[in-house]
Amino acid sequence: MPRRDALLCQRTHRLRLAGGPPYTEGMAPRGRIPSEVDVVVIGAGFAGASTAAALTRAGVTSGLVLERELLPGSHASGRNAAMARQLETNPTLRKLTIEGVRKLRAKEVAGRPVLCQTGGLYLIHGEPDRATEWRRQLQEVCVPSELLPAAQARQRFPFLSRFEFDYTLFCPTDGVVDIHALLTDLLEEARSAGFQVITDCGCESLILDGSVVRGVRTPHGEVGARIVVDAAGAWAGYLGRLSAPLPLKRLRRHLFVCGDDAGLLPRDAPLVWDLDVGYYVRPEGTGLLLCPCDETEHPPEMPALDPEAEDLLVDKLLKHAPGLADISLRRSWACLRTFAPDRLPVIGWDPEVDGLFHVSGLGGFGVTTSLVIGDVASALICGEVVDWIEAGSFSPGRLWKNSFTVQEAHLRR
Repeated sequence: MPRRDALLCQRTHRLRLAGGPPYTEGMAPRGRIPSEVDVVVIGAGFAGASTAAALTRAGVTSGLVLERELLPGSHASGRNAAMARQLETNPTLRKLTIEGVRKLRAKEVAGRPVLCQTGGLYLIHGEPDRATEWRRQLQEVCVPSELLPAAQARQRFPFLSRFEFDYTLFCPTDGVVDIHALLTDLLEEARSAGFQVITDCGCESLILDGSVVRGVRTPHGEVGARIVVDAAGAWAGYLGRLSAPLPLKRLRRHLFVCGDDAGLLPRDAPLVWDLDVGYYVRPEGTGLLLCPCDETEHPPEMPALDPEAEDLLVDKLLKHAPGLADISLRRSWACLRTFAPDRLPVIGWDPEVDGLFHVSGLGGFGVTTSLVIGDVASALICGEVVDWIEAGSFSPGRLWKNSFTVQEAHLRR
């Protein structure tokens, strides 16, 4: 991407963060809920917004999106690193992320691309055998990438002299997403096609006739519906299943921002992710956004900061990115990422509750796959055939058949 275009993308991203169009624009006032719709979507993050928007494209116009917070994107969908990454070792997930980035590249909001293709530099320690295989897998599906030894990489990207590594895999079509513009646009697409979007109104429980969904109960009344989509992020998996919730794990992750550190990385630099050590860095405004790739289990609630996360980040930078050792961390926050045991998404009909559909477990790739997840969910809800990917591998029913653990995932995100 030309330097001017990259800087324009980043300027737009910062303006969105500072004060983009309010999510509440065009939404129904609290308390005004319909008595009956065809579909109720629980959660107005990327999982719910993308599903609702895709359903309207499929011709479903009677729907309701319920968001427990005052503003959509108050949790993981609005508190993540906003990065789009295609590199995955699981072939099904890789197919999903590649298609997700393809859709992001084609997406514009208000005449501006939502994806700033800065590229991604994925650092490797030791022999390059794994990275060589990853590059081959990407080449097979026409995703550009280059495997560079450290000396060649530092010649091409001089700022990499601040990092310790042996090889890097460069993926030029990865980048940074304007998450606020994208989420707002998806919700507006659903709303303009007939869905209502109501915030500050959570779902208390399902209305069931035996094991068949008849609607939902909210603090402001009941809503009849034949289909309920559980896209509640860290709160997903409990609806209608209090005695046997989906076996999802909520893992806390921290992000840090350092300011006024111009020159450490160019403002149009690719994101830098050390896959072996587990940390990443990318430009953010005049400083950097950094993450130690920490993961600790946490209940579904707004997570408090853990001071040990900063210690972990500092330790990793001192050992593996000594050129960043003198940065001053100015701000930090945490969010919850939700995972199935095998770290694949959960998309499909509940095996026990008729009319309950799940869209969850998007930790680590929710932004990257934000557009394609909705398409897959909408197709399955409408009874269409999804033939470009093995959608059965996303079925909630698999969660009781597999015995994977989080540590057995192919590539730690």
